[in-house]
Amino acid sequence: MGILLTLALLLLKLSMMSTPSDSVSLHCPAKVNLMLSVHGRREDGFHTLSSVVAPLAFGDQLSIRRTKVDRLICSDPKTPTGPDNLVLKAAAAFRRRVGDMGAFEFSLEKRIPMGAGLGGGSSNAAIALIGMNRLLGEPLDRDALMELAAEIGSDCPFFIDSVPAVMRGRGEIIEPLDKEVSERLIGLPIALFRPDFSIETAWAYSQLIKSAPDSYEAEKIGLGRIDRFKRQGVITDLLFNSFEEVVGKKYLALPTMLEDLRIEGFNVLLSGSGSCCFALGEANLEKLKQILNAGWGDSVFWVETKIC
Repeated sequence: MGILLTLALLLLKLSMMSTPSDSVSLHCPAKVNLMLSVHGRREDGFHTLSSVVAPLAFGDQLSIRRTKVDRLICSDPKTPTGPDNLVLKAAAAFRRRVGDMGAFEFSLEKRIPMGAGLGGGSSNAAIALIGMNRLLGEPLDRDALMELAAEIGSDCPFFIDSVPAVMRGRGEIIEPLDKEVSERLIGLPIALFRPDFSIETAWAYSQLIKSAPDSYEAEKIGLGRIDRFKRQGVITDLLFNSFEEVVGKKYLALPTMLEDLRIEGFNVLLSGSGSCCFALGEANLEKLKQILNAGWGDSVFWVETKIC
């Protein structure tokens, strides 16, 4: 009887032990910039900025499995799946860092629209790094993943931790908000809305350059706005985006709609370089949707989610 009990306990212990897996499925969160202050162009061509960034419950889903050749499959036929996609760039960069440890197939369930300012491509790339690292037994620590993410794209490091944070530099300096400050944001309802067009990030930055120096905000002003939020906790004091004016000169539908919504009392802002906007809180969303449909038609992209 003792031997049988010992064997049973051994089998139970073995069943509870984690075993290596050749596949993983991970959430790729979208993000919003609750504040985005661009300060000027750097010598390397990038821009210096200060931003408060928050991840959302809404996002894509990325499944990764080990295979013989890197390949990306996407549910959205409009999404490029060639070597220029940030997911495959992440795979190439990861292999350069850890050595040739096999290849990966990525299956992307795409929900975040492209050219929306929600960080979809950057999120996909960063989560790809996390997934590949996990499948290989985590040869890279967090700092190495952050460094590798920064090589792929300016927004990518944020998605390694995906927590509310202050973003500085060209986007590679990530400072997670203190727990008390983060708790003011986590769980906050947020509605995403977008007209039926995209905005290329490179084009948006080119408009900042054309409108310089008026399009840039002094760093001390942006950091001062963040400091007041940390001390006083009034989230609406954060709401500012350097892109809103310059992007709006071409895409008049954006500033016109945002102004109308602000008059109606909604706390709204463009996220990133657009074209997606967001409204904080859940007050009178039906009225908000009615205004959007009246101005932009029934093709408006609409998602109700929350900061996580």
